[in-house]
Amino acid sequence: MDKPFHRLAKGSSYLLLGNVTSSIVGAIFWIILAKIIDAQHIGTAMVVVALMTTAISFTGSGIQQALAKYIAEYNTNKDYANAKRVIRLGLIVSLSISSIVAVILLLLADSIGLAYSSSEGIALLIALASITYIPSNTIVASLSSIYTAYHKTQHVLLLTAVFQVSRLAVTLVLALYGLNALAIIAGFSIASIISAALGYIIMLRINNHKEHIDANSKDDKISAKSILIFSGFNYVAAGMRTLRNQIGVLTIGTFNIETSAFYGISSLIAGVIGNVMLSIAGVLLPTASEELAKGNKDGVKKLFSVALRIALILNGFLVLILLIEPNYILGLISRSYTEASEALRILVVAYFINSTGMIISSLLNAINKAREIAVRESIASLVIIALTPFLVSFMGIEGAAYALLIGSLVNLILSYILIRRYGFMLPFNVYKASLSIGVAAIVGYITLTIFNKTLIALALALLVHASFAFAIKAITKKEAVEIIGVIASIIGKK
Repeated sequence: MDKPFHRLAKGSSYLLLGNVTSSIVGAIFWIILAKIIDAQHIGTAMVVVALMTTAISFTGSGIQQALAKYIAEYNTNKDYANAKRVIRLGLIVSLSISSIVAVILLLLADSIGLAYSSSEGIALLIALASITYIPSNTIVASLSSIYTAYHKTQHVLLLTAVFQVSRLAVTLVLALYGLNALAIIAGFSIASIISAALGYIIMLRINNHKEHIDANSKDDKISAKSILIFSGFNYVAAGMRTLRNQIGVLTIGTFNIETSAFYGISSLIAGVIGNVMLSIAGVLLPTASEELAKGNKDGVKKLFSVALRIALILNGFLVLILLIEPNYILGLISRSYTEASEALRILVVAYFINSTGMIISSLLNAINKAREIAVRESIASLVIIALTPFLVSFMGIEGAAYALLIGSLVNLILSYILIRRYGFMLPFNVYKASLSIGVAAIVGYITLTIFNKTLIALALALLVHASFAFAIKAITKKEAVEIIGVIASIIGKK
């Protein structure tokens, strides 16, 4: 196995384990809360979390991409001192911007709360989350990018586990005392603060590793201006990307706060299908940046093609599970949540398309096309933001899902145009991977319609996807063995 692919596979595996851990514990988190807290308070918490998540994307995501890219490039050239300077600059920028945004939201909490007049106490929750969750979670996100740049993604997995377990424990204790929505927000905040403190300690140990001593450094100083410009475009791109994913919850909440809980839970479930894509996208940026710094553009083209194709195949299994019978998944939470079953189907497709665009964005960042990413993301996001209120007023929660789907398609088309412009063509095998998912989905849906047996339909769809993917060589046996080998080596070290 070539080294770039091995680094990508290994790093992605840890990030995927982190995302799976987050999804499993997160599912347990919301299922338990849905049984002890009514949908009104769940909806209130969902709106606050959506608002905070959007704010964090505008305060931290830009510098995260810069950290992953520039640290990897400096380390490749053995310029360890400048790598440390990038880390210092990144953390200062993250904390400064997040603190400013936190104060602004704190001052605007009462005004924002007026838009959700049906939810009592939401202004207090916004104020609390602003000054606690935004700064701490922004730092956690930046630290995760530092670990990824050093190919130490096992620490990202650790922080994810610490956050999820802490959030669950704190929220449950407070919820049992009857704090309802406040328990959820406090759980997010306290868990994030714990993760930030632990993450910073780990970062200091990595940064002071004997392999990264200043004696090997060059005299050149980092270009703070270039880093900040690169980050600025990514702040816009990531912020708009997150806003379009959260605008449904924020908009629906102004109509009915309880219904926002149904849509919010469905959105969280649908977001699970992007785990494989996002895990690979997170490691593709530093890995591709390293190879480009070595002048290995052809290697990057091959890496991108293989990564996208395998991501589509693996992600297809999750898509099929959620697409064929969403009622079964939502029913595990509560029968009332099955109201969002059709919205969940639409959201699954939308998130699948979105996550595919994330891999393309990672490649474009590696070749210094942050400006083009920002323009593309802004156009797609504005389409969603404009459509959401209009469609929600006519179609309810399905309208928000359709708006996200339409904007996601716009984003994918623009992404495809961009990568073609810079010489990164998609081989036919990539389309084979998508075809395999489509064929399996059709077989599963027909089976469900005829026999009305969910488990049989799911099992057959998954079997068809795996068999068809190998039959048309969307993935080869050698690639499958290599991936299994990387995962086995990771497990063997535990």
